[in-house]
Amino acid sequence: MKFIELKKIPELLDRLAEDATVWAPQVAPESNQTVLFCRWQGGEVELDRFTTMSAKDLVLPATEKLLTYEYKMTGEGEKIEIESVMPEGANVVFGARACDAKALTVLDALFGLEPGEAYNDPQYKARRDNMTVITLACVTADAACFCSSWENGPAEKSGSDLFLYPVEGGYLAEPLTAKGEAVTALGLFGESDQPLPELAETAKIELDGLKDKLLKIFSDMDFWERASEKCISCGYCTYACPTCYCFNIFDEMRSERQGDRSRCWDACMFNIYTREASGHNPRPTIAHRYRNRIGHKLSYYPSRQGEILCTGCGRCIRGCPVGLDIREVLTAAQEREPQAGKAEE
Repeated sequence: MKFIELKKIPELLDRLAEDATVWAPQVAPESNQTVLFCRWQGGEVELDRFTTMSAKDLVLPATEKLLTYEYKMTGEGEKIEIESVMPEGANVVFGARACDAKALTVLDALFGLEPGEAYNDPQYKARRDNMTVITLACVTADAACFCSSWENGPAEKSGSDLFLYPVEGGYLAEPLTAKGEAVTALGLFGESDQPLPELAETAKIELDGLKDKLLKIFSDMDFWERASEKCISCGYCTYACPTCYCFNIFDEMRSERQGDRSRCWDACMFNIYTREASGHNPRPTIAHRYRNRIGHKLSYYPSRQGEILCTGCGRCIRGCPVGLDIREVLTAAQEREPQAGKAEE
């Protein structure tokens, strides 16, 4: 097993930053001690605290320009010229957790397919193809974590290129891909025979049969109203979630004949998200919207993409302003008996 001393981590990040943009957990400036994935420019790395936001915006930015367009007059009349805006350069995510790295493979199931394989998002795929993910194994967890609900829990390695285990004096390093091998070949890693540490054991919820159970109680609005009665529809859970990907697309003119098409995050918990041009909203209440959020993550998406749209990171629990706990909702859903005679909403 490879080994890197703790004191060499800043040097490692400096070396990686020579050829890529490096993102590492740090206290964000003027943030009241909030830890985020910040662009590495030196300083202290926070390896003992969980980032408030995930690394999602490094592959699916909160706002990004997709293309530019310009109306031009030609001999054949007016035409529009369109030019895609593609991301450039390599990125390294250092200090992601197993739930963050796994979330990337969950998003890959929708955005990262090869051209011709259903939906393909060129901007997303370009970022993923040029990204190296260095994951830090969790040896401790807090009360909001529930990644152990999945098969591998904190030992999940999908989405990671290099897996780091905290041990005395530094980190054991396990390369998982050629990108990971390239990192350990930088000359800062030695060999070690230290044993692997015991990883954290987090809260666990029952997922077996949940996909079908959610469909069976789809029309039970009594259940969904009680489940969401505390929710204020603020959207924090969707923005903090490493797998939520709802977005809006808008055009903005830079002049009378030139403009940009951009994408920005949106949230299924917002009232206007499904409001139609007629004014009708098929999800008029918080209960309807929360039902869709839970159903999408645990039933619809796994049915279509084969991945559960959740990795148990606990951010939606940790940061919810009213203390709504998705684990309690899912447990209640498992225990709920389908109500006979309910009309479909």
